[in-house]
Amino acid sequence: MKPTIVIIGGNGFVGKNFTSYFSDKKYKVIVADHSIKKLNPVDPYIEFVAVDIHHTKELLKVTEKADYVIWLVHASVPSTQDESLVDDFTLNVSPIIKFLEKAGDLKNLKKFIYLSSGGTVYGNTEQHTPIKESHEQKPISNYGLSKSVAEKYIEYITNNKPFEAVVLRPSNVYGPFQNLVKPQGIIGFAFKAIKNNLTLDLYDEGKVIRDFIYVKDLANSVDKFLNTDILAGSTSFYNVGSEEGISIKGILDRIEKITGEKLQLNHKTSRNFDCEYNVLDTSKLSQQKDWSKETTLDEGLINVWEWIKSDN
Repeated sequence: MKPTIVIIGGNGFVGKNFTSYFSDKKYKVIVADHSIKKLNPVDPYIEFVAVDIHHTKELLKVTEKADYVIWLVHASVPSTQDESLVDDFTLNVSPIIKFLEKAGDLKNLKKFIYLSSGGTVYGNTEQHTPIKESHEQKPISNYGLSKSVAEKYIEYITNNKPFEAVVLRPSNVYGPFQNLVKPQGIIGFAFKAIKNNLTLDLYDEGKVIRDFIYVKDLANSVDKFLNTDILAGSTSFYNVGSEEGISIKGILDRIEKITGEKLQLNHKTSRNFDCEYNVLDTSKLSQQKDWSKETTLDEGLINVWEWIKSDN
């Protein structure tokens, strides 16, 4: 039997894909989320536990047998503009701090893996070249700010703990199980618009350049850190992306080609939280962990389209 992974926020888009990926590899996966929807039929490698991340004692109990904890949960999305930064901190950063302060008591915990955001923590960059992990962070959204702040707390707290922390900064993640109700990615929304004959908002003519990573390739990047040497007390940072920039308009053109349908677009001006360019340099992850993306953009888009046609 392989080690136990607890996925905090495991009932969301990324969490569902991670759960499937790691259970297929015969890891014991505990899905911890405030709302739980169990699989049918039941998978013997997966356990579902309803827990509120703000209840630290309960969260510690759920993770007491964990070899690895993957923290995915975040109450907002990049396009959310919260009125209160205090509320943002309370919702998204404070639970991580409270958990990590006590996590040193977890006897089995080897690594704490946090999904940050390579798409928002860096902010706008002067040079339109792939962004390295060492680049200065100047987030221009609440979402990016809270991710950046969480990173710093993780590094600070882990410094005297018996486990290792890994911070992954993915680019724009897409794939099956994307939330099609709240704005969680242009790809899912565009396919849904075509299927349901809806109008899609397009900002600034779709000029912004983005880097898209298929969710299974992101799961594979996490896998590279499991069952490896533990550098207790250390925190490392890695970008995860495709290193391929494409405009939002370019993505929509590909989606129209795949579906054979034309999108109905509602043209709007640019938004103040959209960076003009965001493509990540992933050479550190590739060189140190022998990771590379396996899914081409067209392959990933086709997978999403097949999922939306069948399940949504």
